[in-house]
Amino acid sequence: MKIVDKVIYPIVTQTKTVAGFYIGAIARQRDSYGIVTAIDPGSYRSVTIDWDKNEPFAYTEDELRVLKIEVVEQLLPLKTFVTMPPATTVLLTDGERVKFEPQEKFLVKEVSDRSLIIENVTTEKTYQFELNRFPANIFAHQIELPEIAVIPVEELPLSLQELQLKAELWLALNFNSILLNGLTPAIEQRVKHQYSQSLQQPFVSSDLDLAWSVAFEQYLKEQARKTGLFGLKVATKMLWHAEEQFLFGRVTDIDYRQQSFSLQWDNARQSSLSILEMKALAISAVSFIHLSDNVAYEISGDCSYLNAYIGFRTKKLAKAWLRTIKRIVGRLSNLKDYRVTKSDSQLETKWEYRVEQFRCKSIKKRLQSLEIVSQLNLDKMPF
Repeated sequence: MKIVDKVIYPIVTQTKTVAGFYIGAIARQRDSYGIVTAIDPGSYRSVTIDWDKNEPFAYTEDELRVLKIEVVEQLLPLKTFVTMPPATTVLLTDGERVKFEPQEKFLVKEVSDRSLIIENVTTEKTYQFELNRFPANIFAHQIELPEIAVIPVEELPLSLQELQLKAELWLALNFNSILLNGLTPAIEQRVKHQYSQSLQQPFVSSDLDLAWSVAFEQYLKEQARKTGLFGLKVATKMLWHAEEQFLFGRVTDIDYRQQSFSLQWDNARQSSLSILEMKALAISAVSFIHLSDNVAYEISGDCSYLNAYIGFRTKKLAKAWLRTIKRIVGRLSNLKDYRVTKSDSQLETKWEYRVEQFRCKSIKKRLQSLEIVSQLNLDKMPF
């Protein structure tokens, strides 16, 4: 088992809790369910719950206890599957750095007050995380269907909703996303047949056709957002380098059957292109790289575009490091306060410089200079 020492990315902040309640938790009172929408530890009515078909209501800790309102546990051992956010990177206690892929699925094996253990359903590798620093998203729960006393469950035909839910879970656990790189009607039909063969209850063929169609389209949309195609996902930032001008846009949709991408450009223009057409037009993806909590940059696939950011907790630190960083990297922009203006850097810092002109000409040396800065302790004053 591998023990996680630190979650490098994404940055996981400790959740505010009151009596075990936290924002996003599912609350239950007998047969009623709701979502915790606000937590204010300093308030008398510190927990706000938005109940189904009712107005939101704020409760005191005593009211929660007396009314027997409780949090529904979501990380259930041997029943809950989770996935990691894109680019999730952790540091293990043995010094190894591990980057998880969004398509990896993990089964929650054990949960304690302070930690939990998950297992990769494919490789069977296990990892131990701190519970309050766990970055994963809940993907699915294994649910045991109740038995029907009068008629055996296996003799009842599956409903349209059951067929769709089963198809969604079957696709998530069994469909190889590599097949999306060359999806054809024959492949889709073969996969659909494999799903139908896995069903252990009778079903109506027309219901299965409809349920499969809806589930597969939802699966494709989810894969377009999480996994993508040829390294590009929905929301991926794109750069069109034409005639010495940069035009930025984003991937808005992926058509796996046609192997094409829908693009929305900043000038309101829309395009639908294949990967080969994008290469011919000098269109490439822009990747965002975090070197540390204080240094990040975005770079295009053809390396024609590089934009770097260096952030600080305080204005005093930023000014103290200015001369040293300029000597290593090059000319910097004016210091900006991103408490007021939203930063494009995605750094969790208040004050930031953008590199306006690098000292070195080659991309390799520019990235090396940023790597040097990322090794500095920019949260303390320079010597």
